[in-house]
Amino acid sequence: MCNLYLVDDDQDVLDSLKWMLEGMGYAPQTFTNASSFLTQVDLHLPGVAILDIQMPGVDGIELLQRVKQQESPLSVIMLTGHGTISMAVQALQHGAIDFLEKPADGDKLQALMKKASLMSLDAYQHKEKASSVAQRIASLTPREQQVMHAVLAGKLNKVIAAELNIAQRTIELHRQKVMQKMQVNNVAELAYLMAITKP
Repeated sequence: MCNLYLVDDDQDVLDSLKWMLEGMGYAPQTFTNASSFLTQVDLHLPGVAILDIQMPGVDGIELLQRVKQQESPLSVIMLTGHGTISMAVQALQHGAIDFLEKPADGDKLQALMKKASLMSLDAYQHKEKASSVAQRIASLTPREQQVMHAVLAGKLNKVIAAELNIAQRTIELHRQKVMQKMQVNNVAELAYLMAITKP
């Protein structure tokens, strides 16, 4: 189960939401301001954050922006007692998955929590895969990278050899090294792996 964070400057709202979510089987951590949330939460891990949109200091929209700037896999749900269409649109444009008005509807919140948890785990796994692929690419020599990009462009070994002005046998050896270092068996797997690294 994902980590769950509640950020609201109103302690009564925090207590009420925490009680509701604990009844659903969650164990939320609560924060009364954005600063304590930012200093205590690892934004690189999956989780769900329910943020109050209107707080003193750093408000919910600004906190959402900071979370997204960190390329965090956290899923964010905005919560407010002062909901307006413009605030909802702004929150969604900045990457919130939904917008709820206080008091939160339990059924809607439960459905959103399931969706948000899955989205966060997917984002985290994608980021981890992309990081792993980036490390494999970094292990390639500059020549191996040239060969890999040529192979991905669909070029034959003899064409690559002519373009790089080296022997075809050398290209074959580089190609083998690329496949080993990238941990793939064929060009289709290599192309799929490279697609993972694209946003």
